[in-house]
Amino acid sequence: MKRSNEEVQARRNQLLERIKELKITDAKTLSQEFAVSEMTIRRDCTVLSEMNQIKISFGKIEIQNAEMYDQDNADSMAHIKARLAKEAATFISDHDTVFINTSSTAIQSLSYTTDKTINVLTNNTKIIHMNHHPQSTIILSGGEIRYPKEALFGDIAMESFSNARSDVTIIGCSGLDLKTGISTSVIHEARINTKMIENSGKLILVADYRKIGKSSNFTIGNITDIDVLITDIYSDKKVLDEIEKLGVQIIQLPF
Repeated sequence: MKRSNEEVQARRNQLLERIKELKITDAKTLSQEFAVSEMTIRRDCTVLSEMNQIKISFGKIEIQNAEMYDQDNADSMAHIKARLAKEAATFISDHDTVFINTSSTAIQSLSYTTDKTINVLTNNTKIIHMNHHPQSTIILSGGEIRYPKEALFGDIAMESFSNARSDVTIIGCSGLDLKTGISTSVIHEARINTKMIENSGKLILVADYRKIGKSSNFTIGNITDIDVLITDIYSDKKVLDEIEKLGVQIIQLPF
């Protein structure tokens, strides 16, 4: 039986932790420890290397310096999120009404729309500190502020999205799974995200490889609600193929 995406990801996470412990090792050693073939280990390590998490050289597998590893990993994720955000921005046109949720990637897409006059409704207060076209209209949903995300939630926020319709909605999520659909880990934001999806024109979901095939606590929408999924080259291809069969346009960005 072929292993599920979750099992593969779990093994890669365990591999990474073991490599960090060993400092330097090889495929044969890891193969014996994890009871999988050396080919499987090499394939997993190739993915981890492409994600800038480990180094492979002359058959040796090693972790980077801990401080360098943490910084490189953060830089790598920041780069991925920026690329996803920039691609999502291409779906926004002049005079569109746009919904944005509390996702850091979704809100970043607005950084690439400063040349467009748009109307934005969001419960993400980070928009206050962003540049925008002087003729654009920026509307905060209102509601209670929840930290540390600085997200607006509650009945007032819900009412704002209940009485509006978007041309384009850009959202992020905690998980995207074939069985549980689009999900979030934050109960306070779940109802608002669901309402955004219900009242969307075109729905653009931005989700990096860590979210694909993962299920989080609260379902906010179905896969069939998504018009365009923007993700990265590290996402599980088998899961993406099944999502595409459900009619979702998938944009998988190389890095």
